[in-house]
Amino acid sequence: MPSDVLAHARERFAARDYHGVVFLLGDGDEVGASYPDALNLLGLSFALLGRRDEALSAFGRALDRNPRYIEALLNRAVVLGECGRVEEAQADFAQAEALGRPDATGFPVVVANRLANSHAALGDEYRAAGALADAISQYRRALELRPGYADIRLALGRALLEQRDYAAAAEELDAAARLRDGWLDALLLRGLAAYLQGDLAAARTIWERASERHPEEPRLEIYRAMLDRRAHGAERSAPDAA
Repeated sequence: MPSDVLAHARERFAARDYHGVVFLLGDGDEVGASYPDALNLLGLSFALLGRRDEALSAFGRALDRNPRYIEALLNRAVVLGECGRVEEAQADFAQAEALGRPDATGFPVVVANRLANSHAALGDEYRAAGALADAISQYRRALELRPGYADIRLALGRALLEQRDYAAAAEELDAAARLRDGWLDALLLRGLAAYLQGDLAAARTIWERASERHPEEPRLEIYRAMLDRRAHGAERSAPDAA
């Protein structure tokens, strides 16, 4: 989902046009892994329209993507309380309170989350400007705060690929794939790292694994063609056995 859609939805929410927010965000199915904020906003809009079941569903999906999302926990607790589900509401309130305490970073959880995302956003800006070293530094700082943020680890892997540090990129992309099993983008980029390192067998294995999970992905045909061309080129350049 484009970030400008989320910005527009926030404007509609501020204007108390909750129907407008629902129209912009739909039922949330199009809201990607990087947008728990959109799901939380959708849940609030449903709640204020009296559509509690849909609100709980949206908050639940936001928390699936980010279990430490204090605002979504608190919002869900309020709606659960309104539905008479008191014990569930109390559990959400208790979890939100626990998350407000400092964690291993020395910051309250919500603050550390925000800082990690801010570093990642700054990394995106540096990468867009072509300043890859600065981008990588920001992504690494974000991951010091939140090593389990798969999207940021993927961004770091991509930036390392662009910097031609293929071994380091492979390490980060392996970590991203472990965090989110079967993640197409991580598999595609990990195969590309192997290809650029000259390990064609590993690249083929990784891309075939991606094909098993995502058989309709069109980019895989391009990558297979790349492998075939390079393999044929190697055969033509090899000396005759005689």
